[in-house]
Amino acid sequence: MNAYDVLREHHNLLRQLGRTMSQAPAGSRQRQRCTDELLREFDIHMRIEDDLYYPAMSAASTLIAIAHAEHRQIYDQLAVALRTHPKAPHYQAEWDSFLTVLEAHADEEERDLIPPPAPVNLTMTELEDLGQKMSSRMHQLRTSPMHKLRVKTRAALLASF
Repeated sequence: MNAYDVLREHHNLLRQLGRTMSQAPAGSRQRQRCTDELLREFDIHMRIEDDLYYPAMSAASTLIAIAHAEHRQIYDQLAVALRTHPKAPHYQAEWDSFLTVLEAHADEEERDLIPPPAPVNLTMTELEDLGQKMSSRMHQLRTSPMHKLRVKTRAALLASF
């Protein structure tokens, strides 16, 4: 699978996880499990973009800078959502806002960076190789107990600010 397909597929997974989380009752164990999975996949996504995809697209530097700014915006909204108590009247609105900025980032990335504009010009072989590296990294992170701990710790830190 090439890098573009890996990103599109993972964006769709994040969208689905967001819908599933939103449909679970606030404060429920089901909601927490959905949230935990969404946060793990979100972290995986940011890591494959920052570590693999964006460096390969570095010639599109302005778009990459915008994508990095969007990552910060997503993390900022995530922190607000995590700090909001499930019984707060605006709880669902904060999570909806997080999902909105997450989906907007995915939409913009698919529009602007899949494929990237000139002067980025990767061959099909390079795209396949990059896609393989991204898929391998995703698998490695999904099966890593340390990664799960890292995401839980980060979520706890974001919620405490």
